[in-house]
Amino acid sequence: QLVEQTSAFQAKLNMFATDLTGERMLHFPTLRKATSPPKVTAEMTCLVAKLKDNFTSRLEDLSLPTEAMQLTKDPFAAIAEETLSIKAKEVVSSIDEGQFLLELVDMQSSLTMPQELRTNGPAKFWSQINAHQFPNLKNVAVTVLSMFGSTYICESSFSHMNAIKTNLRSSLTESTLHYCLRIALSSYEPNIPFLVQNKKCHLSH
Repeated sequence: QLVEQTSAFQAKLNMFATDLTGERMLHFPTLRKATSPPKVTAEMTCLVAKLKDNFTSRLEDLSLPTEAMQLTKDPFAAIAEETLSIKAKEVVSSIDEGQFLLELVDMQSSLTMPQELRTNGPAKFWSQINAHQFPNLKNVAVTVLSMFGSTYICESSFSHMNAIKTNLRSSLTESTLHYCLRIALSSYEPNIPFLVQNKKCHLSH
């Protein structure tokens, strides 16, 4: 979804640039009303061109092959197999192309997996796929699904670390800091009753 939205945004920027260059201004109603007849200056076209180049460089890391994203979203859709294996290798260079295609045939021959995909969605579907049966397919899908669209998680982790390891706690070991960060950053809630049910109470305490 992230890649789809960013691709659509870049396509719209191209449309805006063409719209200004041709002076049709279909997407600039305020400019069309403000000047009569409509007038496009070099500054306007230059601004849109710079904006387009800026976003192209910023979103360069999200430029995955379309075939790999289609595979992740729906491996049962009709995709050219030879092209797909080549594009998948661009995402994960270590995959075996021959084995990858055999795994794809096995998966597409399944009668139950398409329903599992429709029920659970791509993320849960791939997380439950047997890594021993479909190692290459899962490797590509997990790589696509685990892309970070933002540095927010990393920045949040550093903020928590700075709050934990202050000047008053500068002697914290790396392992202790690691466990403190896991507690701070995880939404997991331990089952306290289950953990203590087999523990023996010490009445002397």
